[in-house]
Amino acid sequence: MESFQHIETDLFIIGSGMAGMSAALFAANRKINSVVAGGAGGFEYSSGLLDLWGLSLTQKGLTQRERVSKKPWDMVLKIYDQMPDHPYAKIKKEPLKQAFYELIKSLKSQGLTYTGYDALNSMVMTPFGTLRPTYRLPVTMRSNIEAFKKKGPCLILDFRGLREFSAVFFKEMMKKNWPGIRTQCLEFPGTQLRSEVFTPFLARSLETEQIQEKFLKLVKPLLKGESYLGLPAILGVQSSGKILNMLEKELNIKVFEIPTSPISVPGIRLKETLMKAIEGSSVTLLQNQRVIKVLKASNKGFECQLGSKIFPAIVHAKAVLLATGRFLGKGLYADQKKIYESIFDLPVCQPKTRKEWHRPDFFNPDGHKINQAGIETDDFFRPVTKKKKPVFNHLFASGSILAHQDWMRSKCGAGLSIGTSFHAIQSYLQIQNGKFI
Repeated sequence: MESFQHIETDLFIIGSGMAGMSAALFAANRKINSVVAGGAGGFEYSSGLLDLWGLSLTQKGLTQRERVSKKPWDMVLKIYDQMPDHPYAKIKKEPLKQAFYELIKSLKSQGLTYTGYDALNSMVMTPFGTLRPTYRLPVTMRSNIEAFKKKGPCLILDFRGLREFSAVFFKEMMKKNWPGIRTQCLEFPGTQLRSEVFTPFLARSLETEQIQEKFLKLVKPLLKGESYLGLPAILGVQSSGKILNMLEKELNIKVFEIPTSPISVPGIRLKETLMKAIEGSSVTLLQNQRVIKVLKASNKGFECQLGSKIFPAIVHAKAVLLATGRFLGKGLYADQKKIYESIFDLPVCQPKTRKEWHRPDFFNPDGHKINQAGIETDDFFRPVTKKKKPVFNHLFASGSILAHQDWMRSKCGAGLSIGTSFHAIQSYLQIQNGKFI
């Protein structure tokens, strides 16, 4: 034990994905002494879009693709009656709006601007030539929405050696609804000796003036009077808004990004901006540090051992927020019979038998029961026992580890993380101070 560094904190946030980093931001804004630890998080696999809710709860008998809702707040209000066990049902509409507003405002203060409508979802074009609903999108995708609505002449670019996006495939999928698309494949400046390139490399390269100048020289001769220029999401990591404005000014055309399959630059932007937002605050971020053992857990506090050989440490905390995600984030794991929670061995709400995990039809519009498995909580987002009592008074949970939600099917992943983390931080303060915050 003597070889470990001992870290004292009021709140220990376990998990550094969207839920954990949102909680860290909300904690920093309230000057809560906190430590965040976790793996890499799932940002590289996320689109960078901030979904609230995208599944219609009023349309029945349709496929999931057809059951799209453009009015997320109307659906959130219906959740209270139709899905009373969903985590959103524990959050009122106004605090959920406040959570989004606070996060987006903090991102903007660090140079990452999001846009969208107050009451409506936007329909964003994906790399697969489909449309998906989202509540807030990076400003670099703003003309993505407009371009599809107006369907004017458009040039779509991709780059040699890039696997995450194909302009030809995008055009093929879009041609019935948008015949005015033309495509071009370029050799990105400085990649002549590379057989394969990745979007993060292209994005960071495009942040240099030298590459920007070469890129403009390549693209200008290709434009033939188009109204829009679309390209995979590579407009920088730290200065995407500035690069967008520069391209639109120099090329005299509206430019938009299309989110790509992983690895996702908008997801990396989001992660790095959240990290910048908590720099110098009351929150300490321990990157790539996973909890491997809980040494103590009681109503008097927690001791958690981190598994790094380079930085062996034990975190002593008065309270813990569990934001470890589901199977991908290793917050949950399963054997052939049962699903388990990986840190505290908390009770997991799940189907009684493995046979009930999946429905016979893989594309069943009602989804699979395993995707509803997770941790049940009280109204403060404290994990509960089978008798619905808090496991510990100062243990909280947020994000996709929560039970009774299928975030992928309902298009609410970011909203679930943002809203439940906001509520959990508010609950922590309420319980600590003995009053409502």
